[in-house]
Order: sequence, then structure tokens, then C-alpha cells
Amino acid sequence: MINLIPMPENLKEKKGFFTLDLENVKAFASKEFAGLEKILGIKTLNSEDEAVIKIKFCAEEKAEAYSLEIEEEEIEIEASDRSGAFYALQSLRQLILMSEIKEDKVRLSCLEIKHDSPAYGWRGLQLDESRHFFGKETVKKLLDFMALYKLNRFHWHLTDDQGWRIEIEKYPLLTEIGSKRTGSQLHHWNCMEMDMTAHEGFYSKEDIREIVEYAKERCIEIVPEIDFPAHSAAAIASYNSLACREIPCEVFNFFGGIFPHKQGMKNWNRTLCLGKDEVLQFVFDVIDEVVELFPFGYFHVGGDEAPTYEWKGCPKCQERIKKEGLRNEVELQGWFTNRLNEYLRKKGKTMIGWNEVLAAKNIDTDVVAQYWTPQKDNNVNAHLDKGGRVILSNHKYFYFDMLYTYCTVKGTYNYSPKTVRIAEKNKKGVLGVEAELWSEWIDEENELFFKLWHRGLALSETAWCKPSQKNYGEFRKRLQQHKKIADASGFYYGDDTFTLKPNGIKKTVLAKKNGFSIKDFDSEYRLNEIMKK
Repeated sequence: MINLIPMPENLKEKKGFFTLDLENVKAFASKEFAGLEKILGIKTLNSEDEAVIKIKFCAEEKAEAYSLEIEEEEIEIEASDRSGAFYALQSLRQLILMSEIKEDKVRLSCLEIKHDSPAYGWRGLQLDESRHFFGKETVKKLLDFMALYKLNRFHWHLTDDQGWRIEIEKYPLLTEIGSKRTGSQLHHWNCMEMDMTAHEGFYSKEDIREIVEYAKERCIEIVPEIDFPAHSAAAIASYNSLACREIPCEVFNFFGGIFPHKQGMKNWNRTLCLGKDEVLQFVFDVIDEVVELFPFGYFHVGGDEAPTYEWKGCPKCQERIKKEGLRNEVELQGWFTNRLNEYLRKKGKTMIGWNEVLAAKNIDTDVVAQYWTPQKDNNVNAHLDKGGRVILSNHKYFYFDMLYTYCTVKGTYNYSPKTVRIAEKNKKGVLGVEAELWSEWIDEENELFFKLWHRGLALSETAWCKPSQKNYGEFRKRLQQHKKIADASGFYYGDDTFTLKPNGIKKTVLAKKNGFSIKDFDSEYRLNEIMKK
């Protein structure tokens, strides 16, 4: 059985085997694919005569598509672009990593894959580094995982209430102050327990450039997210004048609003003042520096969970509402969102915002909405009706920071636009799917991959395969073979007890003994670690 993930659409197994000498791989690549050997570590020849792997240009293949044929004497790949050729080589790499290697030689079954192409152009994965900073090596490992499984959009959440993680030269306090906090809330939103270990970290511009190049080599585009106007507490701690009320404050060491309310905290806010021209200038200045670092087409501004109470009590915001002829604070955010969109458009970028930005009915239709909310949002279909576009990241199916008992592998695998009632006529406006790795409750690399690995493979197949190809039972069998790849690549993964059969752990003595709760986001990982011992 061929155990590729994602499973190719047109795969035919053939008789015979090809033996590849891994110490002496001779390859030929058409000029269109120059440079692939750099990442794959193989020698390329100027002529195909002696080559055993031939990577050829074929104009008939779609964008990102490929054909791959393994015969007894050679391996031939055809693609029309670098991405397609790269994905063919990733399929080949999977086959090698799952095979037994003897004396640096691997025997591959002959096969033919014809015109394998993705269902969606947007196959995304997000990492939140505001809540916990992981650093370059973890990000590169995540990009390696994405590349192997043909994911092509890395959504990088770099700012939020709990940390500002990207150098901005014009505003040095964003990292001098905004990248540091005094501790971190533990376990879940309702928990009042705090780890008072200081947490800090940020990426220099040189770091960003290094990671951007690493991603480009792997056919991955990076989408930076700089949150405006809410989730801005780290920026406000750095520059108090960005808020409606200029109250000295620190970077939040808690996650969400339950903690400060229970602690009786007052005067905490996280929303930029939209009535001050200098705040708009700050936002534009930040955008100017960030877009120079990311040579890709999209820019994410967040826009979610923006409380309006600060704006309601702010004379400057109320003056802005009156001056611009707006009806209320929701339209004030819509006005701000459109200003950002106009500015980014001039920079050659397409703007993305979380689907809450659609609450303002005055939003430009070229804004891409990322649909995350657990509840149905009628504004999404309305946006699509007007010719807008969306990315699907619905909470129950794609929030991988959640417990496996809530966001199941099967749920991710079986997801389709029908799941959230996207109208058939609007499917053309769906760019694709993306999973989120929020890091409030993830503070180490192993836990990150524990949350990701099983569901990430399901995401790969949901993003690449047509619905008619998908079979969850058969996918689970193939998934087991990919543990060999994870072991070889250093990708941590959890026991199937917690990932493929999560409901079973609720009944175990071990789970009861350790206080398993659906609200405790660390519980599955902790129990997994205990069982390993």
C-alpha cells in the first residue's frame, strides 16, 4: 500500500522496484527548477543522460500540480512551476523516509501519479508567538513539517496583548518593553494560578529575513499578523499615548478577560484609540517596516474581539465618529479597517482580518475575512455574496490548541465548507483552509507538536484532496506509517490514546487522578507525558 499524505488523486501502483543509492543521487532539473537541489541536498547534472531523477518542465500541469513516475530504471517528475516540482519531491521524500534503508540504499515500489493538484490554493497553518515565544529553530521545524505535507501559507501571529515579537526601528520600546512580561497564567481561562517566571523574546529584522528565505525555499508564503485595533496591550504598555486613556500599564501576564475581572483589576484595556491621528500614523509606520520584510501578497491585521467601551467614553473617538458621518463604534472600526485596507493596497498587499471585521457593513469587499468563530456568522455569506473572499478556520475543526476531545482528528479530516453552511454558489470565494496554533497554554516545542502532528496530517489531506478522495478509516492506517517520518524528522507526536481516541481518556483512572477537565488545556499533554514514563 502506498502511504502518502496527502493522498494523490490519480495514483497507480505498478510492478517492480527502483533502487535509489542515497549516497550518489544524480538528478537533472530543467532550468525552471534551478535551486531545488540546495534544499534537497542532491547533485544536479547538466544533462539528463546519466540522471536517475529527472525533473522536467511541463506546461500542461496546473499551478502547484505535478506528475511523478517511479520506474525500474529512473524516476521522472513533471511540473509547470517550482511548487509542483517541490511537492513531487516531497512525495518522493515521504516514500524514502517510510522505506527500509540498507547500506544507504532504498528500494521503492514502482508507481505512477498523474496530475496531482490541490483542492485549495490556501493551505495554511498559524503560529501564535505573542503568548509564548519559541524562536527560530522551532519555526524552521514547523516550516519543515508544512513543506513535507504540502501546506503553503504560514500565518505568523507576532503581536498581541502578551508580547510584541518583531523589531520596529522607529518604535524601539515595542521590543524594549513590549516583548517582556512578568509571568504567565496557567492551564485555562478560569485558572487564577500564575507562573511568575518572566517571559520575553522577539525577532530582529535579520531573524525575520532568515526565516522568510527559509520559507521561500520550501514554497511557503508567510502572512504576518500585526493586530489592530484590539489585542494591542503590549503596544500600549510600550507607548501609553496609543490608548484612549493614557494610563501607565504593563504587558499582560494573563490571557483573556476572566482573570482581570476575577482579580478586580480596573483600567486595563487593549484597544488603540481611533480618534487620534498620531495613532493612525503609528499604525502606518509599523506597516511600512513590516511589509519591507515580507515579500508576499497578504498582510493580516487581526481586527477581532475589539471592545467598544473605550471608544464610547473617548471624546476623540466620538469626534471621529461625528466627523466621518459614522453611526456608531462598530462603524468606527469599519472606517479604520478600510483605512488600513487602502494603505495596504497601495503597498501591493491584500488585507486579511478575522471575520468580526465584517460586523461593520461598510467593509471593502476586497478584504479577505478569516472565518474562525464557533457560532455561525451570517456576515460571512453576505460578504461572499458581494464577491468577497474567505479563509476557513472554524474553531471546532481547526483550533489545534484546543483539546483533542473538542477539536478531533476526525472532525478536521471530514471538514468541508458545507460544515459551516457556506452556500454552494459562494464556494468560489473560499480561498482555502487554515489551522491555528494559539499558544496561551503551549510553552514548549514538544507540546506544540503534540497538539499539531495528528491533526496537521488531517489538515494536509483536507486542504489538498478532493472530497471524493477522502476516507477517514483508510487515512488512519496511512497515518501510522508516518510515525516513521516523524521519528526521523524529530517531530514529536502523542499517543493515539489522546489523539485518535480522546474520549476514552475521560474514563481512565489516570485521567481522574490528575483532574482531567475539558477546560484544562494542558491535561492531555501532561497525561501523555506521565504514560510515557
